[in-house]
Amino acid sequence: MTNLGRLFIHIIFLWPLAIYGQTVTVSDELNLKSEFVYDVLGKYQNDILLVRDGINEFDVQSFDKDMFMSWSVEEKLDSRRSRIVDIVPRELGFNVVYSDEWKDTLIVKSRYYDRRARLQFSDTIAIYKKGLIRPKFRFVKSEDRNKFLMMEVENERIISAFAFDFEERRVLWQSQFDFTDINFREDYRKTILTNDGRMFIVFEKDNFRFRKEKHSIEVFRFDENRNQFDLVSFPMPEFTTYDAFFKFDNLNRRLTLVGLYSDRNTGTTDGIFHITTNADDFNDHSVSTVSYNDELLADFHGKFSPKRESLQNLDIQDLIFREDGGILLIVEENKEYERLSYGSRRDYYGSTRFSVDYYYEDIILISIHPDGNSHWQKLLPKRQYSNDDDAVFSSYFLFKNPAHLRILYNDEIRNENTVSEYILNGSGDITRRSLMSTDNQKLKLQIKNAVQVSAQELVIPSVRGKRLKLVRLKY
Repeated sequence: MTNLGRLFIHIIFLWPLAIYGQTVTVSDELNLKSEFVYDVLGKYQNDILLVRDGINEFDVQSFDKDMFMSWSVEEKLDSRRSRIVDIVPRELGFNVVYSDEWKDTLIVKSRYYDRRARLQFSDTIAIYKKGLIRPKFRFVKSEDRNKFLMMEVENERIISAFAFDFEERRVLWQSQFDFTDINFREDYRKTILTNDGRMFIVFEKDNFRFRKEKHSIEVFRFDENRNQFDLVSFPMPEFTTYDAFFKFDNLNRRLTLVGLYSDRNTGTTDGIFHITTNADDFNDHSVSTVSYNDELLADFHGKFSPKRESLQNLDIQDLIFREDGGILLIVEENKEYERLSYGSRRDYYGSTRFSVDYYYEDIILISIHPDGNSHWQKLLPKRQYSNDDDAVFSSYFLFKNPAHLRILYNDEIRNENTVSEYILNGSGDITRRSLMSTDNQKLKLQIKNAVQVSAQELVIPSVRGKRLKLVRLKY
């Protein structure tokens, strides 16, 4: 593409008492191979790195400040049996964690590459005797992306795990586990790895209306020094859980468990529960609940009615820690409907063909004080509809900087579209504005897959068919 043909847009918006300006730059088009998964690794000096990983190989492409591709590297792993587990962006480069097989042995390895995708060193992390069945793994990264946890899973149970330190290039701990009394299929919720390499596993028991008097959330903390678990149980017999989210605050060393609860109908939510516990002392914890206020209920239902005290079709999407120890909860309304495809009740082989409609609608923000009381509650209107696309163009992206939060989203899910944003400050003041238009630009933005690469920049992938472009937005 020539310089004249390259899309380079400067957009200036006028707003009362202020001028908002941002620069949008679009890369050349890339062809996506069906077996490749792509990830934006981030910004390294002035370049944006994109990695596309296949089965036993990966490509790295670099884009300069004008989104021209400046170089490309293809890397192959050890053998045809090598399989990429994860590619982890780091501050000055990235790690590739992968497995390889030799006879009856499975080996987990890590390679570290610098920002020019030059191999610096390789480490063997773990060795397993695989027997007749290939081991299955789950993995989790720490928030700072310096620690990596791999869990071996057998019959849906975690039977062993190890934590690896990318910075120090060593295994922090490795252990076998025995969860014979836990029903993983029903009770397992999440595994969390802290920045210092500690593991928390969250379970929820008896989350049923007919057994809610026994309802509880249990947190297991693995003590690598004693090679055993500590347990705390939070009884919640008054209600069942509609949805929940778990996150660790590495700054204040506290584990937060937040959820939407139901005290009447399991298909609706009547409020929020908020649990926080000290990572080092489970006796130091608090449990509180927050009801939805009348203004939020009225905004959600269109008008206030005393008979409408519940909300429905909500998913917790994110949890933001406030500097004062409080939290900001981000919830989104979404629905999926499956229906018969029009005009063809059965396909060639006689099976019924269905179509799926996706509705991603209002966003709800709830700010909670450190003591568990409600600070403010807001509803941000949004309407997104799509069909048979797995909702990859729906939902939103949260852009963070010290001054405010920005929530970016597609106004509509179509080829010609407007991107809008809500701007939020710490006091709960919210401004909405149109950000940019994709009319006549051959862009279809996967907003929720964007990557923030600095305090002023993000990169949004655009995918139309098997054609990928990277859109760099700079405030």
